[in-house]
Amino acid sequence: MPSSPPPDRFQREIDDIIRLAERRLEHQSFGYRVRRTLRRIGNALSGVSLHLPPSEVMGGWGLALLLVSWLLTLPIVRSLPFASIVQPIVLILGVLLLTVALVSSLMRGRNSQKMWRGERVSYGNPYGESLLNRLRRMFRGGR
Repeated sequence: MPSSPPPDRFQREIDDIIRLAERRLEHQSFGYRVRRTLRRIGNALSGVSLHLPPSEVMGGWGLALLLVSWLLTLPIVRSLPFASIVQPIVLILGVLLLTVALVSSLMRGRNSQKMWRGERVSYGNPYGESLLNRLRRMFRGGR
């Protein structure tokens, strides 16, 4: 008479079957397909590195281009032959740089935690938050 397998072996087999079924369902989900497609695109473009400068630099260049665009509209400069051609291009580039700088500064995580030797570093007051800081956080929409 064969001996029956121990009950924990049955439980492990059941867990394995459930895990495989969940994995199969996950592979069929829309989110998994999107992640897989994005991963493939990222692998295809891994040789191309496009790093934007910091948002402060882009914002500065955008403001500088807007200033140049405004200077090109002045009557003294407008008499130059290239001013009427260059001014709209400079204006569009300035607005585009300012928009990209604004979006990148908003997308940058404010909640990134500073870590040192595996511990989270907090530069706040060790005695808790002051009333003024608590009000600022409430109106700012933070936690």
